[in-house]
Amino acid sequence: MGHPAALGPLGRRLAAAFVAVALVALGSYALLTVLAERAGVGGLARTHRAVTAGAVVSVASNAYRASGGWAGADLGPVRVLADLSSAAARLSDQDGRVLFQTGSARLLTSARGAPVSRPVVVDGAVVGRVRLAFAPDGLTSPERRLRQALSNAAVLGVGVSVAVAVAAALTVSTFVVRPIRRLSAATAALGRGDRSVRVGASAGRGELSELGAVFDDMVTALDEADAARQAMIADVAHELRTPLAILQAETEALVDGVRPATPEALGSVHDETIRLGRIVGDLQALASAEAAGLSLERRRVDLATVAAEAADALAGRFESSGVGLDRRLAPAPVDGDPQRLHQVVVNLLTNAGKFTPEGGTVRLDVRLVGGAAELSVTDSGPGIPADEQGRVFQRFYRGSAGRHTAGTGIGLAVVAQLVHAHGGTVCVTTPAGGGARFTVSLPAATG
Repeated sequence: MGHPAALGPLGRRLAAAFVAVALVALGSYALLTVLAERAGVGGLARTHRAVTAGAVVSVASNAYRASGGWAGADLGPVRVLADLSSAAARLSDQDGRVLFQTGSARLLTSARGAPVSRPVVVDGAVVGRVRLAFAPDGLTSPERRLRQALSNAAVLGVGVSVAVAVAAALTVSTFVVRPIRRLSAATAALGRGDRSVRVGASAGRGELSELGAVFDDMVTALDEADAARQAMIADVAHELRTPLAILQAETEALVDGVRPATPEALGSVHDETIRLGRIVGDLQALASAEAAGLSLERRRVDLATVAAEAADALAGRFESSGVGLDRRLAPAPVDGDPQRLHQVVVNLLTNAGKFTPEGGTVRLDVRLVGGAAELSVTDSGPGIPADEQGRVFQRFYRGSAGRHTAGTGIGLAVVAQLVHAHGGTVCVTTPAGGGARFTVSLPAATG
């Protein structure tokens, strides 16, 4: 159980709330108990008074009848009944003379004693009157002691209940506050740059455990994003280093007069400048693709039409490289950005054409499969090894076959980003005849 000072403001408020609820419940219970006791005791007292008065009158009338009058009548039983009932009693004859009296005379004449007066009737004639006065609560001594014992037990029970409520409140508050404080400390550490912080299973149970798991997942995602950012910076630096080094060497040679400014030398500088421009353009395309989810201009469009336009735009390049382009396009409406989808098809066709040897064929298919529009590009190139297929969509990854071809390894990363922005999936497989098949699946338009 935590000390109140160690709970913090939230813990103290929770503990106070628990104690307040317990006190309200106990107070309500005590109030109802008191009201019920008063009602019960009042009814019991009234019944007790009526029964006692009737018994005293009956005993007095029997004594009168047995002696033939008040003279010589045995009034001892009247005293016994009055004493047993803790009542003051007075017996008078028909003329008002006091024949017998026991108990407090002041109680008999005071309204505080709730006096009861009953006539003594023998054979239809009033021969006397009995007056009884009881204690204010109308209870006998044993009943009064029992009532006191019950009251003491109730007070003790309330005290014990309050103590238990306080202990339970402090324990529960500690249980609730501890994981929250751990999460707060972990968040503060993360804000200071500590990426190793985790809360783990100690974050509590239920919703608090889920919150701790989400926090840990968030930190892991931040680590992965940071690692990816650093890797991307390293990749960009690596890609830029070679053309920049060549440009620097060529320009220094030209400036120093080591190499004359021939068309060949200027052409080399121009080629490296074009390469730098292509790298920058690819990086810009990748950045645009990663933000595509925020800038897509969606409308209903036929994926087959988009694929046909992209194929038409690349037809000359395929023809000049001696690669055939086989189209099998069926209508497949989707809700998407036509320009972004056009970029997806162009990148896939360009990638396939780059790895397909002269005389080979690239096949472009579009069709509806269930509730999805499916686009696939299949080449007849060397294919992609199974251990590389899971990495082809990473930035700057070119694989074993890509090292001998031009490119920066960004095109397929752009494809993955754009497809995911459209709510679709993209994968690569190896068809039975060899080569590689890239398949894009997008949600088909409805209505």
